[in-house]
Amino acid sequence: MNYTGSNKDLATGSPYLITVEPGMTTADIANLLHKQKLVKTPEAFRLEAKFRGLERDLQAGRYEITAGMSNSEIVEVLSKGQVQRVRFTVPEGFTVVKTAKKIEAEGLGSAEKFIEAARNYTPYPYMETSDPNVIYKAEGFIFPSTYMFDIGMNEKDMLAMMVKEFNTQMNKENIPEEAEKQKMSIRDLVNMAALVEMEAVFKEEQPRIAGVFLRRLEIYMPIQSDTTIQYILGTQKEEITIADTRIQNPYNTYQNPGLPPGPISSPGMSAIKAVLNPEKTEYLYFVAEKDGHHRFTKTYAEHLKAIEDIHGPQ
Repeated sequence: MNYTGSNKDLATGSPYLITVEPGMTTADIANLLHKQKLVKTPEAFRLEAKFRGLERDLQAGRYEITAGMSNSEIVEVLSKGQVQRVRFTVPEGFTVVKTAKKIEAEGLGSAEKFIEAARNYTPYPYMETSDPNVIYKAEGFIFPSTYMFDIGMNEKDMLAMMVKEFNTQMNKENIPEEAEKQKMSIRDLVNMAALVEMEAVFKEEQPRIAGVFLRRLEIYMPIQSDTTIQYILGTQKEEITIADTRIQNPYNTYQNPGLPPGPISSPGMSAIKAVLNPEKTEYLYFVAEKDGHHRFTKTYAEHLKAIEDIHGPQ
């Protein structure tokens, strides 16, 4: 048997919430940790607790355990008793569904309940929309940040906290005033910023990409963003096909002029600011280089040549 106390091979760096119920034995706890891929072998964990004389001191409660922690560290946490709060990060560009799945993957709650809560949650007037094609009214208004949740917090309260943070940050940066000056509604601003967030791999390109999209809107040219197709498909596809661009869906910016019905992800503050301070150029097209930077062009002919340069003859 391998009784090593290390769980380094399991390290993902992800925190996970486990619940130790009253009356659970050390063996029960060891099996629970093993099932969640937090310890390599239940035996090694039990030996560690016994060796340290703490097997009777492991307390019931909710604990945040990070994958990769050693048996010794886990025994330490469980013998000290309850943790009160847990950290959760929403990355920039995450959708309602991705955020929900991350909540569930980290043992914090149910993806389904979070998704349900996001459908019609509109505590601020700018979130309201009467467009029946918007699936989640909270989409786009979950601020990408790191949150501290109270243990046992329900999914609705998590969502409320994230949406409140969006409102706080917007006001802190005077975004509503800026948007009003430019005669742009907050909902449209976030909608456009979400597209910019998803297209730009490098933040320094966000103002230029925003400029291209805004210029297209000005001349009634479809935005034609692959990111809206990805949203419809619900997965990140390496290559969007011609057939994909013909999907009949209100979010398809190849088929429908103007902005999609609602934001397609949670934009960060830099993408929101890029829309309010776009780089004004004559560019109407861009294509991603292999390294994630974009090549910008003014005419369709130049665009096709850029595609051929990067991806070979089409």
